[in-house]
Amino acid sequence: MPITMRPDAVRAGWVYAHNAAAELHGARGRRSDAAGHAMADLTSCLSDAASDMDGVLEVVLGVIAEHGTNVEDCITDFEATDGNSAGEFHGLSR
Repeated sequence: MPITMRPDAVRAGWVYAHNAAAELHGARGRRSDAAGHAMADLTSCLSDAASDMDGVLEVVLGVIAEHGTNVEDCITDFEATDGNSAGEFHGLSR
């Protein structure tokens, strides 16, 4: 089954994911700000929350990176088979 794909358009769409990843990296760099300073009784709670948020950001960045790799693998398969890959793109099944 032939598949119609415009690799340039798919890659252009992934620019948004790359931009989001850059923002998330920036957010991780501001973790100490999120924990607050001289917050008395709130210090431990805010520090824990900032650590939790850092973990969430790390996971989201991993998902973006993995899917970006999978999409690129699919595009590579598509280009290598001239769109005739028996409808199977292993990168999408991960």
